Amino acid sequence: MWDQLPELILTQILSQLSRGDRASAGQVCRSWNRALSSPILWRSVTVLIDRDLRDDFPLAGKLAIRYGQHMRSLELAWSRPYVCPKEPHIRRNVQAAAGVGFLSVVRAKDVQLKKLILTDWIFSCKWGNRGKLLHALGNFLGCQRNLETLSLLNANLSMADALRLLGIAIRSSGPRMVSLDLRGTFREWQAPHSNPRYLRLLGRLHALGSLRLDYSALSDDALDALASAASQALQTLHVSVRDSDSRQHILADAAWNNLVRACPGLIVSYTIVNISHHEDVSYLLLPSVPLGCFHMFSGHVWDQNRSRNFRSTVELLISYYTNTLAEVILQLRNNRESLDDLLVSMLIRCKRLNQLQYDGIIRSLATVKDMCQLQAEQRTHFRKIHVKPRNVNPRNRILLESIGCQYERKMHEQGVDFRIEDSASVFHFY
Repeated sequence: MWDQLPELILTQILSQLSRGDRASAGQVCRSWNRALSSPILWRSVTVLIDRDLRDDFPLAGKLAIRYGQHMRSLELAWSRPYVCPKEPHIRRNVQAAAGVGFLSVVRAKDVQLKKLILTDWIFSCKWGNRGKLLHALGNFLGCQRNLETLSLLNANLSMADALRLLGIAIRSSGPRMVSLDLRGTFREWQAPHSNPRYLRLLGRLHALGSLRLDYSALSDDALDALASAASQALQTLHVSVRDSDSRQHILADAAWNNLVRACPGLIVSYTIVNISHHEDVSYLLLPSVPLGCFHMFSGHVWDQNRSRNFRSTVELLISYYTNTLAEVILQLRNNRESLDDLLVSMLIRCKRLNQLQYDGIIRSLATVKDMCQLQAEQRTHFRKIHVKPRNVNPRNRILLESIGCQYERKMHEQGVDFRIEDSASVFHFY
């Protein structure tokens, strides 16, 4: 009975199983083993170095030998991206050696990837086999001729190691590389923004369409390198700004203007974490930045000797980016400033805005009503409106019920997912 299942259905079943269960299922009968050879099952593979490569001849290595030729996306990660003080040093050496062995297998199979992702690498201390693992990774990257996406997210590598791997990848696949993620690639105290080798590598990414990096990896020279290299190609630039980043340097508006002229379709995204005060954010919000997405997470700790002045930050967003801003997330916990009028103004003036998520204090429920009225008049075009107040007194509960009754039918006619709930402290407009 089981061996009579169509191969298409078998493939769908096997795709839902873990790697170990998938290998076991292949031993049920010949037809299941045959289905296990379907290339689609092995297009994307994730290997946790410290968990999947523990045995003398691990299953991940066996499957790579058998099906590696089908692999197009490989993620090399660690199940625990930190060093446990009680973990023996020799065990970490063994894990690194196992990673070397796996990379040797896929290199011997001449696996040609389109996407390689290194996630949460654990090099926070020096291991005996650390250099060997990085050397094996470099050899593997040097054999990749079709790599289109490279992610070194939270790799936490030294400047020399990160630039060596990046240089190898660009030499072997540079003309094809369209997506690069360098967020968390460099150790926090090492800022590559003015490193000559780093700037030369950016200048060789001629096909790059998407780049994600930290503010510490951005500078006027970096913007100029991108403008000369990825002219017309660069579409998205995502900049992560954290309180731990090196932010002593300030980018010039002229450098942004030069990049926009070279890449007219460019959209910039900012994700700002644990930075609250206007004077610590305003230098990012320059007129020439084609800002499409702005995410701000203010955190729970800030300098209470000065105002965070969120109003001025939101006013800059409205003043400079009415023609580009599409997505705004403001998580402003413990904020006492009144932003009601500015939120309504943002909805009216930012014509491309299709998502607003605000986690903060609304002074008056009339603001929510005004926002719903804008949607009812089709002056905004959201597909989802969720209102979730944290605390609702009896009077405000009546007002919310009134707003719900007044607009529910109109929202339904427009196909809007409209909800007024009584739980968390956030409302969303999509």
